[in-house]
Amino acid sequence: MASNPALAQRRTQAERSAESEDRLLAAAATIIAEEGYLAATLERVGTAAGFSRGLASRKYGSKDGLIEAVIWRVSASVHAEVDAAIDGLSSPLEQLLALFDRFVELVLRDTAVRAYFVLFSAMIANRLETRSVFEEVQQRFGARIEELVVAGQARGEIAPALPPQHLAFMVGCLLAGISIETAMGYATTGGSSPDALRSDLGAMLRAALSAK
Repeated sequence: MASNPALAQRRTQAERSAESEDRLLAAAATIIAEEGYLAATLERVGTAAGFSRGLASRKYGSKDGLIEAVIWRVSASVHAEVDAAIDGLSSPLEQLLALFDRFVELVLRDTAVRAYFVLFSAMIANRLETRSVFEEVQQRFGARIEELVVAGQARGEIAPALPPQHLAFMVGCLLAGISIETAMGYATTGGSSPDALRSDLGAMLRAALSAK
């Protein structure tokens, strides 16, 4: 079968567009994680990604558009990582603990996730226009936690003493606190290793949630 040059060109253009977006969002996340929200100008991000100064502006229209793209990219990546972490686990409690552990791992080691919480802190402090996007992302992840709590309580794996909404809120707050402390550089001060911290946090959560 003869190849279609026009189709091949369109695919190449789509691939180039996807690659440029990956590089722009990675550059934005690195700048935000290392230098903060104000440092991530459209021109700086375009240059850091290896493109013209105006490419980020053409792609996202404004800094808010760029920030929204970073938020959604991080959200999709975190959900995909959690999907992989809980794959094959039938126990809701074990799934919740795996979700927690993978999230903490990402917070400690993933630049884009740290950037998300730098932006989250900036949103709270400066009332950024992206607040509604953060709310949607946070609610979606919180609902995922709550579903696992409900399932775990139904199976007798998670203590039923508190409403699932309250337990889910507690877990979400714990993750947010760990994330913000990590973004500020405090999570592994005093010689604590990331792996030891993850292990201890998981053990404490298991003890707090377990019905046994």
